[in-house]
Amino acid sequence: MNFSVRQLQAFVATARTRSFTRAAEQLHISQPGLSAMLRELEAQLNCRLFERTTRNVSPTAQGEEFLPTAIRVLKELDEAVLSLGRITSTQKRRLAVGATPVIASSILPETFALFAKLHPTVQVEVQDLDRAAIYERVQSGELDAGFGAFLTNSSTVRRRRLLDSSLILISSEEKPSRTKRWKDLSGLTLLGLPPDNPIQQLVESQVRASDASAVFGTSFNQLHTLLAMVEAGAGSAILPDFVRAAAARYEVAIQPLRAPAVSVTFYEITRAGRPSNDLLIDFGKSLVQSIVVHNHAA
Repeated sequence: MNFSVRQLQAFVATARTRSFTRAAEQLHISQPGLSAMLRELEAQLNCRLFERTTRNVSPTAQGEEFLPTAIRVLKELDEAVLSLGRITSTQKRRLAVGATPVIASSILPETFALFAKLHPTVQVEVQDLDRAAIYERVQSGELDAGFGAFLTNSSTVRRRRLLDSSLILISSEEKPSRTKRWKDLSGLTLLGLPPDNPIQQLVESQVRASDASAVFGTSFNQLHTLLAMVEAGAGSAILPDFVRAAAARYEVAIQPLRAPAVSVTFYEITRAGRPSNDLLIDFGKSLVQSIVVHNHAA
C-alpha cells in the first residue's frame, strides 16, 4: 500500500459530506484533483469506495467498512504531529509563518523587527505564498500560522481575527481631498490585484454597488508593481490601509473611502487543534502594532 494522507483526507471528507464539491472546498483543492485522489485510492485498495450518481455520492459497503479505519489513522497522525511539535518547540524556539505577497511585502518586515525586540533569540522563517499554499502548509504543520484576508472558513484550520483594515484610494493626485466617496470614483481607471484575490473581489463588488462608472484596468501580482504604476500615473488603486507602510515609499496620495466605509478583516490561521503558542501570540500582537503605528503616522 502506498496511499497518502491527502488521499485519506479526501476519502473521509467525501464520505462525511457526500459531495465532491463540498469536500473539495473543505480541503481547498479543485474538484478534479479530489476525484483523481479518490480514483488512485480505489485503485490501490482494488475496490470501489463510492457509488456515484448524477445527484449524490455515497460510500459503498467497502467504503463504510474502511471509513472508521481512515478516521482513526488520520486522528493518530494528527496527535503524533502535535506531539512532535511540542517536543520541537522545547528544543528550539522558532516560528514559521506564511503570508500572501501583498501582506509579506507591506506588513511583515516591520512586524519582524518589532517581534525581534521582544524575542531576539527566536528564529522566524517568513514564506510569501499564495492562499492555497498557505492553507496546505498550515494544515500539514509546515507553517505555524498564516496571515492575510482569509475570507472563507475551513474545518481544518482555525481563524483568529486580528483587526479590520479600511479600504483606501491610492492615486497620483497632487492635491487630494481628505476623503473620497465611492460614487466619486466615476471616470477613474482602477488598477488592481489579480481577479481571484478576495480583496480585489471585494473592491469590484463595492464599486459596482456604488454605481460609479470607474474603469478596471490592468491587474498586477506584486503590490510594489501596482504602487509604482499608480505613482507613474497609469491609474489609481483601492487597497486596505495596512499597505500604507509600502505606499510610503512612493509619491502617491492616500484618501480614506467613505459612504460607505468598507473594511477587510485580517486573520491569523493555524491548524485546527494545534496547542496555543506564546511566540505566535506575540507575533500577532507585533503585526497589529506595526499596522497601527503606520496608520497613525500617515
